[in-house]
Amino acid sequence: MFFAGIAFRYRELDFDAGPFLADDALPAKWPIDYYALRGCYDEMERRLGVARAGDDDPWQPPSAPAPMPPHDYDDRGTLIANAGARIGLSPFATPLAINSRSFDGRPACTRCSTCTERACPSGAKGDAIQGILNRAKTTVTIRTGARALRLIGGRNHRVDAVEWIDVAAARRTTTRADNFILAANAVQTARLLLVSTEPWAPEGIGNSSGLVGAGLSFKLSCYLSGRTDYLTESTFGGPHSTVAFSDYYLHPDVPGLLGGTIYQANPVLGTDTSSLRLHVLAGDQPMERNRVRLVRARDEFGMPRVMMDYRTHPRDAERLRFLAERAADILRTAGVHRIRFEPTEFHRGSRHLHGTCRAGDDPHDSVTDRNGRLHDIDNVHVVDGSVLPFAGGVNPVLTIQANALRIARELIGRDRPEATPSIESPNLLMPTY
Repeated sequence: MFFAGIAFRYRELDFDAGPFLADDALPAKWPIDYYALRGCYDEMERRLGVARAGDDDPWQPPSAPAPMPPHDYDDRGTLIANAGARIGLSPFATPLAINSRSFDGRPACTRCSTCTERACPSGAKGDAIQGILNRAKTTVTIRTGARALRLIGGRNHRVDAVEWIDVAAARRTTTRADNFILAANAVQTARLLLVSTEPWAPEGIGNSSGLVGAGLSFKLSCYLSGRTDYLTESTFGGPHSTVAFSDYYLHPDVPGLLGGTIYQANPVLGTDTSSLRLHVLAGDQPMERNRVRLVRARDEFGMPRVMMDYRTHPRDAERLRFLAERAADILRTAGVHRIRFEPTEFHRGSRHLHGTCRAGDDPHDSVTDRNGRLHDIDNVHVVDGSVLPFAGGVNPVLTIQANALRIARELIGRDRPEATPSIESPNLLMPTY
């Protein structure tokens, strides 16, 4: 499900050249380019209902026309956009998976709340349940209240089954299948592989490179906010964001050139309605030392607990500081005199998790191939953010979903050559966490 409905596409950069990353960072080159994902981006935007402008964002890659026009700036967004324009920036409407008009049987947004981390009461906000699961033409069995414990390997470097537990009943079950799709986020997918050891995989299934769990990357982020007299009569409500800036996504003044995005992030319900608030987002470099690993301590099911070893790279901290200063410039220009800095504790983890099962062409410096298949295993694919070798500088959810759709089509084409490519998936066990 989308966090706040924000739906950026990934901006492709050539990481084989230039000083984007530190010398000790892991390779960040993706094994696919934007055009391999473009059709899947377009389809996901239709399924979810994305409202955005066509070319106002200078970093917007080529695409089909958006399903809906962008949302108008709200009162806060207008102040932020005008302030940014006065200091030479190029504001544009934040792309949102929220209906700007009635679309696909769902109503237009009523701006009833900021809708971040909340279910949409009207159904205007797109999500995976409405856009995908409710429309599946094949049966999908979802075991709620379940936890996958380990994969059980067979011969010839294949996985035969998954052992999982019904948490409420404390009952363990083994389910056999022909194919296994991992989509448990970059921490839990890595944990599942590391804990699944076999004589032919003593360090964990899929871990012959030693990189399962390595390259853990977050989204570096913070908020800046402050009161302004121009909003004393402001009407409180959503969407969460209506205006964004990508002027510093790639900029000569940013340490290492690669920056990120700045966008409006309205205060949550019950807070001061006269505040302006901006969210700053930057990419986290993939460092091998930043990783998910198992520890000796055991959880309530007798499985090894997981630990995240993470330290922000100094250049990334400088990037975040630079972007925060630019966001403060926007707020000051909008009439905010006392700016509050709100740390996000991104170093403790977040919804935006990347790395740990990085995709690549070379089995020695990656975990999966371009289609998410483990290099070592024939029938296990990873489709979540852990395959992304680099965090990028925008919210990654639309990219993760587009890539998962691409991989699903590849699997269907391989297993059912006569089938028309579609988003439907086989009837597989889908444990939740």
